[in-house]
Amino acid sequence: MNKKSIIWLCMLLLMSAGCSSDDDYDSIIVNPKLIVGEWEASHQSKNPKYGDTADMISFKFNADGTGSSELFPTKSFRYEIEGNRITVHLTNTESYYGQIVFEYTIVKLSRDEMEWDEIPNEYWSDNSLYLRFSRN
Repeated sequence: MNKKSIIWLCMLLLMSAGCSSDDDYDSIIVNPKLIVGEWEASHQSKNPKYGDTADMISFKFNADGTGSSELFPTKSFRYEIEGNRITVHLTNTESYYGQIVFEYTIVKLSRDEMEWDEIPNEYWSDNSLYLRFSRN
């Protein structure tokens, strides 16, 4: 091989190694301050057994890590954001452990739009939701 061919081959290998999938959500950096405010969500079930729903639900996220929504029986919740993961804690519910926890990967977060992909767990593994929000 001549020198030019080797250089082109090396450049091609380096360029292809730097590409990643669009589904790689781990690299998303989330600014937690962007979530503060009122959002309207449309739920879309991933599991065809449950079908898609188009319920519009309002959420309010406060700067102190608390929030509220008509979706939950207690109407209030705590939330934490770490990396691109948001964890929502519902307390004072009638669950066995005294609280229910939902975890989502934040797929997108901007001033006007937000998207979450639910992380399945032992209780909700067959009805994972993808949530899309717009700011009120």
